[in-house]
Amino acid sequence: MTKIRVLRLVTRLNVGGPAHQVLLLTRDLAEWGPYETRLIAGQEPLGESRATPWIAAYGVAVEFLPSLQRKPSWLKDVSAFLWLWRTMRRWRPHILHTHTAKAGALGRLAAWLVGVPVRIHTYHGHSFEGYFSPGWSWVYRLVERFLASLTHRIIVISERQRRDIVERFQIAPPEKVVVIPLGFELERLDNYDAARVARLRRLWQRTENEILLGWIGRLVPIKRLDRLFEALRAIRAQAPPFRLVLVGEGPQRAAWEALGDSLGLRDLLVWVGLRWDIPEVLRALDAVVLTSDNEGTPVSLIEALACGTPVAATPVGGIPDLLEEGKWGWLLTEPLAESLLAFLQHLPQARQQAQASQAYIRQRYSHLRLLADIHTLYQSFAPNFAA
Repeated sequence: MTKIRVLRLVTRLNVGGPAHQVLLLTRDLAEWGPYETRLIAGQEPLGESRATPWIAAYGVAVEFLPSLQRKPSWLKDVSAFLWLWRTMRRWRPHILHTHTAKAGALGRLAAWLVGVPVRIHTYHGHSFEGYFSPGWSWVYRLVERFLASLTHRIIVISERQRRDIVERFQIAPPEKVVVIPLGFELERLDNYDAARVARLRRLWQRTENEILLGWIGRLVPIKRLDRLFEALRAIRAQAPPFRLVLVGEGPQRAAWEALGDSLGLRDLLVWVGLRWDIPEVLRALDAVVLTSDNEGTPVSLIEALACGTPVAATPVGGIPDLLEEGKWGWLLTEPLAESLLAFLQHLPQARQQAQASQAYIRQRYSHLRLLADIHTLYQSFAPNFAA
């Protein structure tokens, strides 16, 4: 049987949901059909770490293209485009599947010029608001509409994101857009060391009854830690004793450490950096919170719920869909301080919500479901593979 050649392209393999998805699909899709996949990834910017332990754990061969970078650069962008164009002409993939914006732009344009039979793009989130000035956001939307015209199918990861792409920002017509939620090997979260969980709690707590509130993500402006810090300052006198454990790295760390100090929160903040022992971390925490301006579907919330850890988050991006409009976790409202205080005061109820969600979350965001959905989508284009 002829192999279906899939060229998978992602802007960077930093710590986050897209890295898990491309590594998983590259490793396991061949079990579902005659696929041969090449994974090409760009370069992480300064301040972001490559997910090297994940790459090793998946055992996937990755081809790195240093000129493919998130930040615009005419020289590097043209170099990356020409390299991709030459690679596609030589290898002749049946499917180009791009993930994240820059890879999607350069990859889809090159694939269209080469004549790759099937071109697919996944929006893991989007940057149509909250990232750029109104003028640049308008230009970005125009570019994405053009790229959508070159694309056979666009994957979004939540129903709300589908409405954004189709209705709100009018990037692509509805017949081109399909909802395929994220998928992870959530069973790996069951492999944890209870003794290490206890040690983490002792390390991070000052007193045994202190609530460990966790924040997990990239330290970048869109995550709005400033908003969270202001809310915590406002409620610290009224709330049960707590500390905020910050898991992650990014270019905003120094600025946010300084902000925390200026707000008098130094004693409440525990900066632990990147952690690869997430099964233990999530069980050491009493809850996970996010106060972002924009999100796709946050992996941190999926993994927390899969462990039965309560979550609270602002209702942006795919978060309301993930939490079933508040069925599985708390949707934080304005004023944020009051909403966050109520969450901390009702943690037993929030814990019941999280535990009730586990079976649903593990099924909906299963890696097996993701692989089946992607295989079905690819096979829907089977007549194109004769080329």
